Amino acid sequence: MRLKLKFLWQLLLCTSVWAETSRVSLSSQDEVSELFNNLSLVKSINHELEQHLPFTYNYSLIMGYFAMPSARMAPTGTAALGFSYAHPYNNYSLNFQMFSHVELVGNYRVFKGVKESGFGHLGFGDDTDRTASIKFAIYQQGKGLKYIPSLSIGFDDFYGSKRFYSFYVCATEELLNCNLELTLGYGAGRIRGFYGGLAWTPFRQTTFPILKDLTVMAEYDANNYKHHLHEHPQGRHVHSPINVGLSLNLLDFLQIKVSSIRGDAIAASAAIYYNIGSSKGFFPKIHNPPFYTAPIDTEPVGYLRTEKELAQELAYAFCEQGLNLYRAYLMENAHEEKTLWLKVINTRYREELQVRDRIQHLLSTLMPSDVVSTIVVIEADGIPTQAYFFRTQDLERFRERKIGDYELKAISPMVEGSSTPQKPATLIYKRSKDIWTFTFRPRLITFFGSTTGKIKFSTGFIAGAEGYLFDNLYYKTQISYNLASSLVNLRGIDMYNLSHLPIVRSDSILYYQGHNFSLEQAYIQKGYNVSKGWYTRFALGYFEPAYGGLALESLYYPVGSSFALGVEAAGVLKRTYHGAGFTTKTIQINKQNIPHYIHFIGYQYFLNLYYEYRPWSLDFKMSAGQFLARDKGARFEIGRYYASGMRFSIWYTMTNANDIVNGKRYYDKGIAFFIPFDFFLKKSSRSMLGYAMSAWLRDAGAQSATGKQLYPTIQTERQNLGYRLE
Repeated sequence: MRLKLKFLWQLLLCTSVWAETSRVSLSSQDEVSELFNNLSLVKSINHELEQHLPFTYNYSLIMGYFAMPSARMAPTGTAALGFSYAHPYNNYSLNFQMFSHVELVGNYRVFKGVKESGFGHLGFGDDTDRTASIKFAIYQQGKGLKYIPSLSIGFDDFYGSKRFYSFYVCATEELLNCNLELTLGYGAGRIRGFYGGLAWTPFRQTTFPILKDLTVMAEYDANNYKHHLHEHPQGRHVHSPINVGLSLNLLDFLQIKVSSIRGDAIAASAAIYYNIGSSKGFFPKIHNPPFYTAPIDTEPVGYLRTEKELAQELAYAFCEQGLNLYRAYLMENAHEEKTLWLKVINTRYREELQVRDRIQHLLSTLMPSDVVSTIVVIEADGIPTQAYFFRTQDLERFRERKIGDYELKAISPMVEGSSTPQKPATLIYKRSKDIWTFTFRPRLITFFGSTTGKIKFSTGFIAGAEGYLFDNLYYKTQISYNLASSLVNLRGIDMYNLSHLPIVRSDSILYYQGHNFSLEQAYIQKGYNVSKGWYTRFALGYFEPAYGGLALESLYYPVGSSFALGVEAAGVLKRTYHGAGFTTKTIQINKQNIPHYIHFIGYQYFLNLYYEYRPWSLDFKMSAGQFLARDKGARFEIGRYYASGMRFSIWYTMTNANDIVNGKRYYDKGIAFFIPFDFFLKKSSRSMLGYAMSAWLRDAGAQSATGKQLYPTIQTERQNLGYRLE
């Protein structure tokens, strides 16, 4: 009986344990199941938020339909270039999505068949109008509030002659289940009253590429064609305010559109678009070296691993990583322990974290066990810009994966650099900097708005050498040759809008005339890291085709700071239009509107303030002082940089120069952008392709180049754009 009772008791206990285990197991299964259900729900919500109908540009390259805008925005960093024919206008347009909520558009509108009233008879041809437009997103659909449409306000042609000015506010709803987009807006100006738009993408779910983004569109066009003062005479006839047509996006970069316009003509456009802000380039960087991880050599410095062998190992490893080791010192700290001091120059990578990441992988693999710490100084253009201090024990833990990139970065932050070691040290490696590096590339220079034609150009090539003299004096030379030019016989004076300032910049066109060689740059520069965030430089020589002289600059820019403060001054002479000579004369138009020569030596000096707002990837610069034409004032610049390395900037200059253009006081302004050259390469490169355009080529707010400035040199070495530690 006892055996039976014992057996029953054990069976009861086992059953109880099994039931409890099953309950816990079921509970765990329920939690895991709930977790996966939640993850699936999050994925579904994210997928729904990321779904959008195809975005389309109107004939002015504003996000919209045909003539009317919508409230939608393209992805941040998207650039578009387009041409449209909407009788009786030809439009050449440029669109850039500077922020997710700010769309910038520029248009060059040609009035076909209408001669320009002032100098059309001289060869300028049809009348034209340059316009600038901007749109702000108040809210974008899919940002968290369900059933709330995208809301935007915009200003069309808000700058310049404002012949086609409009203010509008609009709302756009994307009905993804119906593949339908609806817009309702209201405008004042050329757009008068309510307008609407409709876009239907019936085959959005198909996998057939041509049909996938085919969109049928219609809009109610509220442009006041009949009564608008500046409308083209042939564009006033309106048979119907309803425009109907098709839009097709091909290959994720080309948009083609055709429609009726005003009910009595056919309009069409083509635009190419690309998200240049987030692009990793057209080719993967397969030729970049992998991180240095082998062979591991931690042998201490001694008989088996001499100082010379250590130096050779490090130099070879740095070179293999696309970095150059120029100095290596071995020294002792206060506890008579060995430390290493290295000077490295980065010639390949654009971002600080890319350089740092490769350095710490290399050092963690090759540091001798008896070296307790290493200082790595980064130099650019002869200036130590920053340094890193690594303890060998931290590098060992990093190599053994006991700590990661972020931990090592926190333990070994960026610090101030120095030109030489702070303590007595033994030089174990020295490499001289390259005496010269030769470059060659084509070049295109454009000018807009000449009285004898809309677009003037000069094309050719530039070539030159740069390097270091005596291992510490940086120099640069550049020679150009013009192969073809439409600048022949043009004058350097704007007789249509006479300026009474000394001609210091508006005659730039004369430096690019003819088929000839020209020495454009030939200067030397020396920079110093004074200490504690202070930097200085001097430069002497030919700075640009128009000016040469002497320049001095000082900058306070501590490591880790978002602010920088600097002063600069330069005395320059104007160069002759041909050859390598200088002149102390320039032309100025007197009060009787007669050109005459005056004595001229250029002096410019500025107080510069820099600020970088990293959360929004913005940088600001303000320069206050005297400009070349002896006008005084300030220049303001705002730039936005992107993960791809591209930078877009806008500048505006206000001075006391009373320069009148088309009856209004003119302040120098313009845009510039720089694109990484390695977009087109299979390896990283620090070279950039740039283009800048001023609203008008005038002498107010003009500056001379003075060599390589300190702030961009240092900021480039410290900046991180889209790189992330892996």
